[in-house]
This record gives sequence, structure tokens and C-alpha cells, in this order.
Amino acid sequence: MLKFYKLLNYEVSRNLTKVLIICLGVIISPVVFINNMLSDYSNLYKRFETIYESSGCIIAFAVCFAAICGICIHSFYSNYTGSKSIYTLMTLPMKREEVYFSKLVSFFIYFLMFIAAQLISVFIAYNIVHYKVAQFDQGRYLMNNGLFLAFVRSGFLRILLPLGVEGIISTTSMFIVIVCSLYYGLICERSKRYWGFVPIAATVFFLIRVITYRLNQGVISWEYVNLYIYSIVFLGLSAFYTWHGIRLVKRGAIT
Repeated sequence: MLKFYKLLNYEVSRNLTKVLIICLGVIISPVVFINNMLSDYSNLYKRFETIYESSGCIIAFAVCFAAICGICIHSFYSNYTGSKSIYTLMTLPMKREEVYFSKLVSFFIYFLMFIAAQLISVFIAYNIVHYKVAQFDQGRYLMNNGLFLAFVRSGFLRILLPLGVEGIISTTSMFIVIVCSLYYGLICERSKRYWGFVPIAATVFFLIRVITYRLNQGVISWEYVNLYIYSIVFLGLSAFYTWHGIRLVKRGAIT
């Protein structure tokens, strides 16, 4: 266990500075976008979630999410360049499952840091809006529980921080399958198991379907998607990606 911890610490520390810079950018971005949005006083009458979604904060989220994915990809392929440390990793006096999980857990840590930063940015954005509205007409247009209501009404915020059991399970399973499929795709490419991209493509299709449904959940629609079923599918796919990824690493197929 000590060897695993040391390897995990090494994996995380390699890209920690880059991840922290991205997280800092996520936290600071609403200061710029929201203030720019509120320079037009007519926006002070709008709901917080409308201001947040129209300001460009969601675009910043998407860009930073892609950047975190890029860091994970770079972290994986950096073992194949320069000194080719992949050969050192595969010959360490420890189980290869631990080598596999050290990289996977480091990816989870990066994404958890990013999500935490995104939640902080939402709270900062709300406080900026709250402060601006409080200054306008002696706070006449302030709304109680505005942040809570924003998380209830906004599809994006509901995905980020769900308030119900179904939403929590759905968001958690989506988060797990995104990280696991990303890592599995990299392993399949290195081991030349290109058929592994077929279930990954199916995962992307399911993710798009679930995300689209959850973004429009507040809108009247005849379509119903059972999120519990999709959550089971996502967790099942994650288990398969982990199982087969470990097999490929144990066989040394990624070298």
C-alpha cells in the first residue's frame, strides 16, 4: 500500500500545477463574465441562472473541462516519450493493478478538483449578482433562496450539483464513466485493441442522450428517460473498462 501511495503521489504531483492553474481560471472567470454581463443594468432583473448561462461561464466550463482531459491524455502519453518511463513503471516491484489504479485515481483527483473549483465559481458568481442587485434600488429586487432556486431550475447546475437521489446517482455514474472511458481509450490505443472504441462510442452516445435530457428536464416534454437504468449502464461500462484495462496492463500490452 505504501508503494501505491508513493506512485499515486508521483502521478498527481506531475500535473498538479497545471490543474491548479485551470482551477484558478475556473474560479476567477465569473468575476470577469458576470461583471461584464451586469454592466447592462437590464440584466439585473433576470434570474441568476439566466445571467450565469448567458454570461459565458458555461463556455468557460467546457473549455476548462477539455483542458483537464488534455492534461490526463498528456500525463498518459508522457510515459512514452523522452526516457520512456512506461518501461520503468511496468518493472516496478509492485502489482500491475496498482500501476493501473495509480493513473486512474490521479485522473479522478484532477476531475474532482475541477468540479470543486466549478462549484466555488458558481457561489462566487451568485455573490457578485447578489451584491449588484442589493445596491440597485435599495435591494428591492433581491430574491430569497435565489441560489437554491437556481440549482432547482437550471439544467446545467442540476447536473453539477443534483438535489435529488436520482440526480445524484446519475451525476456520479456519469462522472465515473467519463474518467474510466477516457483512460480505457488511451490503453486501447496503446495496446492496439481498437475494437475497444466501440463501447466508448456507445458511452458517448448514452452520455449525450442523458445530458440533453437533464438539461431540458425543466422544459415540458413527452420524453422520459429513466436515469436509474442509464446509471446502471454507465457503472457496468465503467466496471468493464476497469476490468479489461487491468488485464491489458497485466499482460504488458501497453508497452
